[in-house]
Amino acid sequence: MTVTAKDWYRNRPWIDEPDADIDAYCRRVAHPEDYDLKDKLEFWREHGVVIFENAVDTDLIDLLNQDLDALVAEPQRHEIIVEIAGRQMPIRECDTATLASESRIKFCNVQCASLAAAHLSLTRCVTSFLGHIFDNPACLLQSLLFHKGSQQPIHLDYPYVRCQKHLARMAASWIPLEDVHPDSGPLAYYCGSQRPEIMPFYDWGDGSIIYDEKSRNQPMDFANHLNTEMRRLGIEPKIFLPKRGDVLIWHAYLAHEGTAIKDPDRTRRSYVSHYAPLDSYPDLHKKPKAIEEGHCVARNGGYVFDLPWYNGPTDLPSREALDSKV
Repeated sequence: MTVTAKDWYRNRPWIDEPDADIDAYCRRVAHPEDYDLKDKLEFWREHGVVIFENAVDTDLIDLLNQDLDALVAEPQRHEIIVEIAGRQMPIRECDTATLASESRIKFCNVQCASLAAAHLSLTRCVTSFLGHIFDNPACLLQSLLFHKGSQQPIHLDYPYVRCQKHLARMAASWIPLEDVHPDSGPLAYYCGSQRPEIMPFYDWGDGSIIYDEKSRNQPMDFANHLNTEMRRLGIEPKIFLPKRGDVLIWHAYLAHEGTAIKDPDRTRRSYVSHYAPLDSYPDLHKKPKAIEEGHCVARNGGYVFDLPWYNGPTDLPSREALDSKV
């Protein structure tokens, strides 16, 4: 089935509509947040990002780092997927030396094994803000954990993250697990690129706006197209150099990239979460009656659902530490 621009516009979040009334929305909803909701919504609408400083529980960051160390130390015990240099494989097929040294590695959906990761994805300011963007509870679609800078070429998320029921109803957060150094290959993003009205959809072939097995074009074609578009629009990249405890949230249509690593000895541990609202979350990615029967982590108004196909262990260090607090 071809996914077209019409599909995007038909179900995009309220705030992306041309007549979106932020003042009316703020009057309508309760918002006991410790931030200026109207200011954040207006900034998001104009720039496609928001940043919350010193808003993430650093104890959770410590626990996730411990969980990552445990995964690397005993990969044969676990069932999560890793991606190394573009190739996905079960972590149990990797050795510790490779996992510890390979720069082009992503740990996929680590929240399946790590309770700390699930809790980080449901950081209060993130679930609160995205709950307003979606006007619906935010749910984790998938996560990626990076050991070093990704150096990924400029891209948008939606052509690749597309299992949600409504393509446009998606956003992402980026949490540094350590202070980010300029030489570590930091994230860069392009403010204002999130409007398809000014940067039209890319045609992957036959009018489709997503990348799949039928696409005639490839990701590097897309990257070249986006570089041309940024020059046409006169949008310069902003380099994100956060401190541990900060979080960046970005729009599904926002152009972003991993910059070049200047010092190969530097890590850039970071945790990325992609979200959809509850009413767009794919049914096949959660168990029946998941909320009613507790097949999820429910926190701060958002959800991380147990993926039905995951049967690996969940006994990483954060499990005992966080369970003991309940």
